[in-house]
Amino acid sequence: MDNNSKKNNNAGKRISNILDQSEKKLYEALFEISPDMNYLLDKDGYVVNISASSEKYLKYSREELLSFYFLDLVHEDDIDIAKEVYSKVMEKEASQFEIRLHNRDKEIIHFEVSSIPIFEGEEIIGAFGIARDITAKKEIERKLREDEQRYRSLFDDNVDAVITFDLEGRFTSVNKATEELMGCSADELIGKPFLPFIVPSLQEYTIKEFLKVLEGRSIQYETAMYNREKESVDLHITLIPIIIDDETIGIHCIGKDITVQKRAESALNDMAFNDYLTKLPNLYALNRYLDYLIESEEQFSIFMMDLDRFKTINDSWGHEMGDQLLKAVTQRLANHISVESKLFKYGGDEYVIVLKHKNMDEIYELAQVVKDLFKESFVFNEIEISISSSVGISIYPEDGTNMDTLFKKADNALYFSKIHGRNNVVMFRSIENEHDDKLTRMESYLRNAIKNNELSLVYQPQIDMSSREIDGVEALLRWDNPVLGSVSPYDFIPVAEESGLIIEIGNWVMDSACRQIQEWSKTDLGDLSVSVNISTHQFYHMDFITKIQEVLDDTKIDPRLLVLEITESIASNSDIVIDQLIQLKELGVKVSIDDFGTGYSSLKYLKDFPIDYLKIDKSFVQGIEKSKKDQDLVSTIITLAHNLGFETIAEGPETVKQVQFLIEHRCDYAQGYYYSRPITPENLEIWITNYSIKKKR
Repeated sequence: MDNNSKKNNNAGKRISNILDQSEKKLYEALFEISPDMNYLLDKDGYVVNISASSEKYLKYSREELLSFYFLDLVHEDDIDIAKEVYSKVMEKEASQFEIRLHNRDKEIIHFEVSSIPIFEGEEIIGAFGIARDITAKKEIERKLREDEQRYRSLFDDNVDAVITFDLEGRFTSVNKATEELMGCSADELIGKPFLPFIVPSLQEYTIKEFLKVLEGRSIQYETAMYNREKESVDLHITLIPIIIDDETIGIHCIGKDITVQKRAESALNDMAFNDYLTKLPNLYALNRYLDYLIESEEQFSIFMMDLDRFKTINDSWGHEMGDQLLKAVTQRLANHISVESKLFKYGGDEYVIVLKHKNMDEIYELAQVVKDLFKESFVFNEIEISISSSVGISIYPEDGTNMDTLFKKADNALYFSKIHGRNNVVMFRSIENEHDDKLTRMESYLRNAIKNNELSLVYQPQIDMSSREIDGVEALLRWDNPVLGSVSPYDFIPVAEESGLIIEIGNWVMDSACRQIQEWSKTDLGDLSVSVNISTHQFYHMDFITKIQEVLDDTKIDPRLLVLEITESIASNSDIVIDQLIQLKELGVKVSIDDFGTGYSSLKYLKDFPIDYLKIDKSFVQGIEKSKKDQDLVSTIITLAHNLGFETIAEGPETVKQVQFLIEHRCDYAQGYYYSRPITPENLEIWITNYSIKKKR
């Protein structure tokens, strides 16, 4: 027997001697059957006796433990606590404390310990202790702390507003993000109802949604509130019931600020349904309205109006003056047309008035009103501008029972009005036969245009906004006829489409552009990409893909140098469009959506289209300097394109400020009069040389 064992045995005998017979039996029962770990220490801290349960916890036999100094079992981080407590006990002070011990397997066990001194007379000869295993309790507490920390992190550090409401909708807790969003401190919010903060027009809807969560299910909805500055904030709300013992006692709320998203959606929606300059409903809105009228079988007439000599005024006085004129014309029309009429912006300087009429007299009356509106000139900054209008009218159902027919006949009547001196209002029914003769003659001239070498292409440079280098050009079609002179594409393209000549002309343009790419590749210009406009008829023609493949094979150009520009109206038939676009991408050519923002159908399907560029319509670009709305639209389109993986081409910049705005908002390319008008292939190399010299200055 070693000295410690002898010492422990003697101490045990000494302690045992002071117990009478009944106390000994109680003492032995305590050590043998108690589930807690009971122990005796002598005054030096050695184990004198220990209960059988110790073997379960400490994995040592009782005999082994009788040789232990009590600190040998204590976790190293708790040794100072153990020493302090034992000292207090030796000073006649009972103690209750928590401590960690390690067993034979190095496992950590948490104990809650009660320890009292043992007296012999007035002398303290040792300590008695009861150690209760609280390891499971400590693990539960640890998990609760972790859960609490996770919850606090989710609550306190969340970038979104996180709120707890009572069942009456009063704030009971808010996080920092809520205070920042609402502009109110937690003290100002706690105990207040949320409803007064909601925009009044949405309060009834919001409270109905809020009450749904009391049924015990989570819900989501959108609403809007006012912050301290009385600014409206759009919110996406998630409500989650707090359920304890099957009873809903409160509501958690997560509020996400979606104001920026809502404004972007509003801008895109406005861009889709309204003309940017005049704020009038646009072609998309017109189509929807006509669909409604035709479906309801209401009688109506279409007035298609075009401003005479508008291009001359625009070129002479500049686009700013042209825009002011369009706004003034819009205001004058809106103020004087009848309540049975609806005014739409058709495009450029064209308007459409739809009149719901009961008899022909109402049509004649409106026609006279429109004609008389232009008798008085327009004055801007002491500049007087006189302008007239040409109007073509078609009537439903007499002239047609579908939109395409009605538009075509109104346009034909408008064309007749223009070629007969302008400033006329013409009904299609009055010129039907004569119009057919005019159309036939125009077709005849156009049919011979290719054979007689009357068609040509000019090219407008496209500039990389980051490097300021020329990146490519757009091919633009021109027609010079010996009889008609220089004919605007706006005049002859509709005739080509109506007569079917657009396919032949489109193929000629494609072939000529690819051969020009081939020629430039042999010069100092090198690999210069060329963008070619594709008409709706051409895009949907059965031989479209085949013709492109043939010209690529024939010219052997790099397909990536050919960019095909399609309009948003083409994109309306998404299934066919996607199939065609996939085939084009397989050929290696690039694709651009032209005049983006003036159409309507591509917004829904844009994410699915395999395209390369979005071309921002010039009407938006030219409004940058004077319209915050145009700035927002352009920046929104650029952001949208980049998020979808497309590059952007801005069409029509004319000033330094417009170009600077495009650069600051990371537009990729620009094409407009600021850099160059469309020029002939022969002059392009000269222009590039001069541009390079100018750029280096």
